[in-house]
Amino acid sequence: MNINNIKWLTGSLMTAALAAGISACTDDHFDISSAAAGKQTVWQNIQSNSEKLSEFADILQSVYYSQTEEKATPETYADLLNGDQTFTVWAPVNGSFNYSYYKGLIETGIRDSIYKVEKELIRNNMNRYSTAVNGTDTAVIKLYNSKGATINFDKFTIKGVNIQQANIGAKNGVLHILENPVPYQPNLYEYLGTRRDLDSINTFIKSFQTTEFNEYASTLGPTVNGKITWVDSITSISNDYTTYYMRARLNADDSLYAMVIPTNTAWTETLAKTKKYFKFKEVYEQDVNTQTEAGVDTLIKGKKTTFTQAELDSLLNHYAKNAICENLAFNAKWQYEQIPIATIADIQAVDERQDSLLSTAGTKFKKTGTLNLTNGTSVVEVDNYAQMFGNADPVKVSNGYAYVTDQFNYPFHTYAPIIDENGITAYESKDNACDPVSGNKIYQEPTVIIDDETIECDSTFRYSFLRMQPKGNVHPGAFFKLFNVLSCKYDIYVVINYNTDYDLRNKFYVYISYDKEDTRENNIRLTNPDPEAIDASGESLLGTNFFVNRGMHYNQKGEVDYTDTLLVAKDFEFPVCYYGISNNAYPVINIKSYFKSSERSLYCREIWVNSIILKPKEWTASEEE
Repeated sequence: MNINNIKWLTGSLMTAALAAGISACTDDHFDISSAAAGKQTVWQNIQSNSEKLSEFADILQSVYYSQTEEKATPETYADLLNGDQTFTVWAPVNGSFNYSYYKGLIETGIRDSIYKVEKELIRNNMNRYSTAVNGTDTAVIKLYNSKGATINFDKFTIKGVNIQQANIGAKNGVLHILENPVPYQPNLYEYLGTRRDLDSINTFIKSFQTTEFNEYASTLGPTVNGKITWVDSITSISNDYTTYYMRARLNADDSLYAMVIPTNTAWTETLAKTKKYFKFKEVYEQDVNTQTEAGVDTLIKGKKTTFTQAELDSLLNHYAKNAICENLAFNAKWQYEQIPIATIADIQAVDERQDSLLSTAGTKFKKTGTLNLTNGTSVVEVDNYAQMFGNADPVKVSNGYAYVTDQFNYPFHTYAPIIDENGITAYESKDNACDPVSGNKIYQEPTVIIDDETIECDSTFRYSFLRMQPKGNVHPGAFFKLFNVLSCKYDIYVVINYNTDYDLRNKFYVYISYDKEDTRENNIRLTNPDPEAIDASGESLLGTNFFVNRGMHYNQKGEVDYTDTLLVAKDFEFPVCYYGISNNAYPVINIKSYFKSSERSLYCREIWVNSIILKPKEWTASEEE
């Protein structure tokens, strides 16, 4: 196909070009001169072909052109196509579309119904600027509703529809007559609103929608009675939720996504679960534990954070629904090694290869059994990817694939994620026996000793941690924030780096402070729940208030490990939620070194805190009742 600007064709040359089929496809803002394209407008050409186009013409003169989705102009589409600006119209012949259906939508007078006619019929069969047809190539044009359409010049079709008569020139564009209307295909964002069984998710996502008029992209018209008018009004729909939470351009036809979409049934069932994880309270009062210079424990009362009932309802509503929606979209063009996911067979192949899948929000889904305890941030284990996508081939939309499902089969860790806080970033405050500093240790010993056996070690390990150093001959302690904790049960772990500077283990207490519905519990000492926990002498620590880390040891992969992950609380339930308010309120873990003077040869006071991990537990059926 040759692409030329029609505005450069003049007089007989334009007539000859149209007759010979020498065409142009342009995105130029300049108007076509009357000498170049004939004396009639596009609208007048449509009227001149009333035996074929009377139904489409009636629609055009019955609908007022929209400035925004909510607001129409005083001009009909007939007025628009009879004006000075340049358009190409792909007009469907009489009887090829459901004329009575669209007339019925117009006659309702309901704005949403009329805009549906504009978007799906009128704007889907026209484009800005001049597009003539000829040649043996293909080209993709942007329709007036921002959809893409492929023209096959060899087959004389647009988006698979036969062109009956092409290249009817006009002084403000081009008219083509089609056997059928250009098929309308919604994108994912639009598809949500096409089915009643998707009302729940559609209502939530569209509640963040705004429509904006773009005066810089629009064409200025004449000033009427002192008021500016716009001949060509360009609007754009924006949505803060899809942009900032999902991070997916669901309304963009130049994108490609695979999206899991729960029906109302799946939505209702899942929302009943997620709401249990987001129970907020009316008043949070964050207290800070510390000590005086004399070493006396003290409590600094913090600032109160108060919510009204309306605000509590809003928090619960937003976060419980966000927990369902945030990770529904995936880039369909590529995942692991840029392998596409466009069919359920593609998803099953990912399952078989045990690849990972990455959502647009940044959560990585991995096969069950491939996730280590200490790398759980933004990673969720999945038993069956195809089940998560609904086990059926998707509906094709203009920007991807919609996997609609009546059962929400995402793992619960998707909406109740593992919390993994690094010791340095989670550090809040110290007691006066502690001199905390950021630690960064590179373990690269050529040999190590494990269980009195000398081991050759050629690996290098780098860790960052909080170094809890004692001030003098005392036991240090430090407090750590727990961010975005939900109202559910957790297994709580503390990860301690082995202190190779002293070549000794650590012995310590762990305290926790958290909110109940009406009160704040401060410095509750935890009891060791691990039946395999032992001290440096080999004695069991189960049921005691002490925790002891191991020295260097072998991990599950048979590699030398310099960290020890200790279970400090099992099935610990937080009655209230802190998600999204962690700048003001949060639970606190306090780690405090302690051992007897007779145990100095077994333990050191300086503790290297690597991280604190909270692994949530799913609500059981009995607990949900």
